[in-house]
Amino acid sequence: MRAAAVTMTVGLVAVTLTGCDSLPFGGGDSTGTSDSMIVEVEVTSDSASATGVRVEVDARNDPERVETTDMPLPYAETFEVSLDTPFPLTGTSVEAIADAGASWISCQITMDGEIVAEERAEGAGATVFCAKKLRIGPQ
Repeated sequence: MRAAAVTMTVGLVAVTLTGCDSLPFGGGDSTGTSDSMIVEVEVTSDSASATGVRVEVDARNDPERVETTDMPLPYAETFEVSLDTPFPLTGTSVEAIADAGASWISCQITMDGEIVAEERAEGAGATVFCAKKLRIGPQ
């Protein structure tokens, strides 16, 4: 009976580990050759600038932060996150404030070509916030 329990446990661990390629971090792509994740952030508006933009890419080995006032729009930036460590990216966030002449402002986060967060706020001085937190388990 004990040998059957050990065999079943080993089988469950093997099944669990084979599913790691579907994780959004550290699992690699379907060919097993990817060594980085591409994170793209974008802020757009019907105005030529934002009064403030803050971007945080919470990468374990190389966290990056952009924070500025009077940012020309549209703003777009690409970050490359190395996948050489377990859980290399815990999340990304973008916050932007529309200037006085804006009627709307929006933000978007893309990870490896897939839009993972997007928001839009209306009005002059409106604040928009996009975030994608990564975790194990159901998303």
